[in-house]
Amino acid sequence: MKAAIIILGNSWVCPYVNTYRRILEKQGCVYDVILWDRDGSDAAAPIRYSSGKANLANPLVKAYHYLKYADFIKRTILENGYDRLVVSGPHLAILLSGVLRKKYKGRYIIDYRDISVEQHLLLGGVYSKVLESSFCNVISSPGFRKYLPAGYDYLISHNFSIDVAMESLKSDSSNFTKSLPLEILTVGYIRNYNSNVKVIQSLGGNADYSLSFVGRGDAAASLQEFAAAKGYANVGFKGFYKKEDEAAIVSSCDFINIFFPDDVEHSPIMSNRFYLALIYKKPMIVTEGSVQAALVKEYGLGVVTGDCSTLDADIREFCSAYNHTVFCNKCKDLLELFVEEYRVFEQSVINFLQ
Repeated sequence: MKAAIIILGNSWVCPYVNTYRRILEKQGCVYDVILWDRDGSDAAAPIRYSSGKANLANPLVKAYHYLKYADFIKRTILENGYDRLVVSGPHLAILLSGVLRKKYKGRYIIDYRDISVEQHLLLGGVYSKVLESSFCNVISSPGFRKYLPAGYDYLISHNFSIDVAMESLKSDSSNFTKSLPLEILTVGYIRNYNSNVKVIQSLGGNADYSLSFVGRGDAAASLQEFAAAKGYANVGFKGFYKKEDEAAIVSSCDFINIFFPDDVEHSPIMSNRFYLALIYKKPMIVTEGSVQAALVKEYGLGVVTGDCSTLDADIREFCSAYNHTVFCNKCKDLLELFVEEYRVFEQSVINFLQ
């Protein structure tokens, strides 16, 4: 048995690949990861398509490389004769629809993590046919079900390491103490300029808070320039970090910022930061009306805000009512639910390989 995991970008922005890696390795399955090296960070990857220094902000240039990458994938999978494929994202599912349905019917998994091109009227039908011919269809959030074609059993694959999650369930520890100043951490891929500006404007210059942006992304430089222009000494930026350093980075903070735009693209998602907050038992800041907000409200896991205008007061109110034991238990309750859903997903992938 030989499989391929096909992703749409660099490995560092697709941590869920490790979930599949773990299962495939546990089952003794030989596999490759096929990726698009957009920024040069995967120069050592054995099977990669490189767009070099192309300006991917230009829609025409980006579309050109999408087509080139799709062609690269088709040649690679046919040359290597994979038995099973895991295809990430609707772009690739649609671009590879022909080869998937003709040569891999029932032998591929579609993994879905972002609302995208499949919502287009002309592409939705193609995507439905790809879903119909797959072994199973995987989503990373229950919020996606309302936007995807009905009639399919969508399995949920959560964006966490199951081993780390299981260790977290054994522990009641959390170093959240409510002591001022509170560190508000934005970790991972730094994007969504407008929403993060609202967080900075709300807490910037307030000595009771320290805002840390750790990671890289298309909004990082602009946010740093904004904070500097405003003279906010309590807002700091650090670039790329190694995955093995993530636990220490998250453990040292007080709140995790997950304030995203209030739109169709962001409201249904479950972000990597949400799982980090659960695992390391950190309160979080999330956007009103989102799937994440519904869970934060139900389990009492942090602050829900619409526009950050009262964020300071909201955080103080949360801290005044905070009960360590109750909070840790609620984190574990939700994490246990996610682990159960992961087990169903894992068994399906095992069946897929057999």
